Order: sequence, then C-alpha cells, then structure tokens
Amino acid sequence: MDDVYVPWPRLDRRAFLLLLDEQRRLFLCGACCRDWTVPQVRLDTGADYLGEATRFLRQRFGVRSPRFSALYGLHQSRREEPWESDRTTASRVFIVHVTDDESAAMQCMTSGHALWTVTQLRRRRREIFPEGVVLLTRQL
Repeated sequence: MDDVYVPWPRLDRRAFLLLLDEQRRLFLCGACCRDWTVPQVRLDTGADYLGEATRFLRQRFGVRSPRFSALYGLHQSRREEPWESDRTTASRVFIVHVTDDESAAMQCMTSGHALWTVTQLRRRRREIFPEGVVLLTRQL
C-alpha cells in the first residue's frame, strides 16, 4: 500500500484547557505522550474556540456545563516565526472550573490522568507541555 502525503494545515489552531477542580488541582493527561500535557483541542479553520472546547469537554470527559473563566492566554505566531511544528499556530487557553466529582471521574478514565496540586505544579512545571501554560493557574 502506498502512503499518501496529506499536508498539515497552514495555520494550526488549538484550544488548551486548564481544568481546575474545587481544591485547585490541575487535571493533566500523560497517557498519550511522553510528558504531561493539559487537554487540548485541535480546531478546523473557522471553528469557534469556545464552542469546540465545550463540545470536547462534554464528549470526552462528560462535563455537561463547563464553567469557563475569562480568556487568559492567546498566542499567534507570525509566518516567519513558527511557534510549534514549523507552522503558524493560533492558540487560546481557557481556564475551566470543574467539580471535585467531575475531576475524580475524569481521573478514573485512565491511569494516564492525574490531578496536581499547586505545590506539585511549582516543582514539576517543566514536565508539562506547553511549558508556560501552567503558570496561568497561579492567577487563580
């Protein structure tokens, strides 16, 4: 079977989700890659960031009514300075408050999910992709 080349989109669009429970623990995923990451949603051109993030949380984690804080991060690289994966990237970071019950249910989905306290985040923040995004949790 011959492989078919499918080019990446010229503009990579993502929403990073900082899920904080009532104890201010951050939800992290570690099963799909070598490091820890916050949940992220890749968006098609023209897709609504907030709408797609809401749909992802409902479908993937069963969070029916996510409580979004204000938009805390926005990054768009210029064509001559690709931020990630050698292509222009537009990213938004949303802080989402979930209940302790919701965070416990999400953590039980797989052994690769974890809830880190603020102390753990300070000590191990360089293990999380994208590295700077967890610094936004200090604002809460």
